[in-house]
Amino acid sequence: MSTDTVTTSEAAVSVPIADLEADSLLGSFPEGQRLVGTRCDDCGQGMIGARIVCSSCVSRNVSRIALPTSGVLYSFTRLRVGGDGVRTIGYVDLDGGVRTLADLREGATPIQPEMSVELHTEGDDWYFSPVAGE
Repeated sequence: MSTDTVTTSEAAVSVPIADLEADSLLGSFPEGQRLVGTRCDDCGQGMIGARIVCSSCVSRNVSRIALPTSGVLYSFTRLRVGGDGVRTIGYVDLDGGVRTLADLREGATPIQPEMSVELHTEGDDWYFSPVAGE
């Protein structure tokens, strides 16, 4: 006579946590229009966007902040899309440690990695360009 025992165990189902409070990355601050960021009050992680949970430690103890308007270009690429011309995008390491993917505009100064860039806004649009005079 066989005494086969079947054991089943079910893992707890994870509930997804929405981490962004809003889709817009621009906000009004006393300093003017800036990129919205979040700082975790527990671990100190900085993030882009108005988040409701820390992407590092999953704490809900977070604060809305204005992100710096300056940073350093980490890398970039030029996209050629149909007849729309060229769109340049790149990763910018903002002063303070937050990295974001952003549109870039060159102007008279050709862009290159490790150059200083600054934020510009036009209505709801935002982009980075080389710091003037550098």
